[in-house]
Amino acid sequence: MALVSIVILTYNRKTTLVSLLDSLRELQDVAHEIIVVDNASEDGTDELVRARYPEVQYERTATNLGVAARNRGLQLARGDIIVTLDDDILGLTDGDLAYLWRLFAENDRLGAVCFKVTHFDNGRVCDWVHHRRLEDHSRSFLTYEITEGAVAFRREAIVAAGLYCEDFFISHEGLDLAYRLLNLGYDIRYDGEVTVRHKHVAAGRPGWRRYYFDTRNLFWVAARNQPFLYALRYLTLGLAAMGFYSLRDGFCLYWLRAVRDGLQRLPEMWRRRQPWTPRTREYCLAVDAEHPGFWYLAKRRIWQQDFKMD
Repeated sequence: MALVSIVILTYNRKTTLVSLLDSLRELQDVAHEIIVVDNASEDGTDELVRARYPEVQYERTATNLGVAARNRGLQLARGDIIVTLDDDILGLTDGDLAYLWRLFAENDRLGAVCFKVTHFDNGRVCDWVHHRRLEDHSRSFLTYEITEGAVAFRREAIVAAGLYCEDFFISHEGLDLAYRLLNLGYDIRYDGEVTVRHKHVAAGRPGWRRYYFDTRNLFWVAARNQPFLYALRYLTLGLAAMGFYSLRDGFCLYWLRAVRDGLQRLPEMWRRRQPWTPRTREYCLAVDAEHPGFWYLAKRRIWQQDFKMD
């Protein structure tokens, strides 16, 4: 096995980052490098990482760039497989890295593998964005979602796809990238064999963030990628859901601003459009065929706080 690159994005969470970097020091069986990209933290992360973890390649941005900082780490990575982690994700093992190597080696069309994510405290599955029932969490299946903070990429695939679209800042950038990977002929899999734990640390995550970015970026995903009728349904359902959540949780103003901002740059996003290939359309419709019904999703989401859209 050759080199695995582990790219970590962090922002003002040095205590959490320490827990992750300490755990990664236990990796011994698979050759790897660790890259930390710091999104302009102001809590002393710079001094701590440089002093305590000399083996880590550390990069600090001048300002908070959102997903653009993750791209910095991807560009620095030298491994044929790149694992990207958020700073509050723990549990990656040598066994996981070896397993990922086997998956990529056995399937030249495999572009990315998403991990199972569980709550750090109670072990329950969380951050479930895949178009399947939650009860499928232990299985392996094709998906078109990318869990940005808990995923492994084939390096040549993500480079060919052009990395993340930096305009998104955060939210739906994984879906946008997934469509481009599919257009190139790659598959994306979820695999429950690789399980990591998410601490869900609140620092660096303002309460309004999801309501704004999850809404604004709906417009851009649709314009950049999707066929018209598919995009119309995607926007109708997504905007209605986000409007409901924003009303329920007291963030209506952010929803309205997101709609305004999403529409303002819609022509620009359309000009940069990379529409689905016939193969991508067939792939996405097959994934959608496994999507749970309305009442199943309503039961899960209507009163769920701190949601993430499926």
